[in-house]
Amino acid sequence: MVFICKRRPIAIMLLCTVFLSGCWDRKEINDIAFVIGIAIDKEGDDYRSSLQIALPGQSGASGSTGGGGGTTGDKSWFMLSNTAKTLRGTTIEGQKALSRTIYYAHRRTLLIGEELARDGVAPMLDLLTRYPMNRFSALPIVTRGRAYKVMDTDAQIEKFPSEMVRELCFLNMRKPRSLKTFTDAILSEGVDPFLPVASVVENVPKGWKDSKTNIKLDGLAVFKKDKLVGMIDKAPADALILAMGEANAPEVMIKAPRGDGDLFIKLNESFSSLFPRVVNGKVSVTIRFFAKGVLVDNESDYGNLRDNEMKSLNDAIHQKLKDDMEEGIGLVQQKYHADILGMGRSIHQNLPKEWHKIRNRWDDIYPDVEVVVEPHVMIANVGVVNKPIGLSEEEIVHD
Repeated sequence: MVFICKRRPIAIMLLCTVFLSGCWDRKEINDIAFVIGIAIDKEGDDYRSSLQIALPGQSGASGSTGGGGGTTGDKSWFMLSNTAKTLRGTTIEGQKALSRTIYYAHRRTLLIGEELARDGVAPMLDLLTRYPMNRFSALPIVTRGRAYKVMDTDAQIEKFPSEMVRELCFLNMRKPRSLKTFTDAILSEGVDPFLPVASVVENVPKGWKDSKTNIKLDGLAVFKKDKLVGMIDKAPADALILAMGEANAPEVMIKAPRGDGDLFIKLNESFSSLFPRVVNGKVSVTIRFFAKGVLVDNESDYGNLRDNEMKSLNDAIHQKLKDDMEEGIGLVQQKYHADILGMGRSIHQNLPKEWHKIRNRWDDIYPDVEVVVEPHVMIANVGVVNKPIGLSEEEIVHD
């Protein structure tokens, strides 16, 4: 009886092995082409997809000769570019020219060409959000001109140009737009999507020895639903990111309250809130911006920064932020009619009954919404030395 009891667990364990299928669907690393980034363009009626594929054997230390190349001086990636009538068709065509299986799960950036963005990104998003290999956390970026040209830059500080674009996005914003948040904005009420803009630049002036191409973020791409309606230059774009409370430790240059020169104030711990009001059918939104400021550079002849002068400095930074934010908001309101700050969404969330009354007319109402900007900045530190260095007391301008 004891012998039978001991055999029973062994028999059960042996039976369980029948249901174990082993590694029947395994894929060897040597049989996989890892896509690090993708650039998608529109060429006439055709799509062009350009895949940046990692070459593990060349992935040495960054900074070597070549586009983030390895220790041998060769690039740590190569480009595979194809055209087809559909975006899915470009993948099928690309696989025909590749001995390894294309694998998208490691892709973290998606560059969208300007022409494609203006034509509409809905067909592209349908594939990217439906196919399970695509990450919703990937960062979409609009490029000035062709996307594949940005993907094919040298950008030697990182191993892959696509990875450099990603790092730039995180330096620019605390929470960069992901594929998920971008798609949500297209499908949501009371908010329009936006994305960062990337372009190709030279790392040194033309004619210098060993000049290379590099990547720069220089504005915002503004959408109405899935179509690009315009690109905002860097200065007003930075002001809009500030108004959203998404700026990552930005520095603001202000004119000296008196005298000549400029001062630079770094804003830490910044955030903003939207407070909508609807009175007799008239909509207004107050944007309250809060931050702590640190004086990081004084290139002026202004003051010892005592109590009265600190008050003038605070007034100057408040006025500068107010003017810049109002300029940026006026641009998206009047020129593009795009609600990228989500004013309509703030009404939807805070005043749902009022939103129900105006939701069908929001596109007509939005350009006339009164926007009040209220910056609140406390300058917490002016550095070790109060007065400008290199100036005598007689040269310093006081209040």
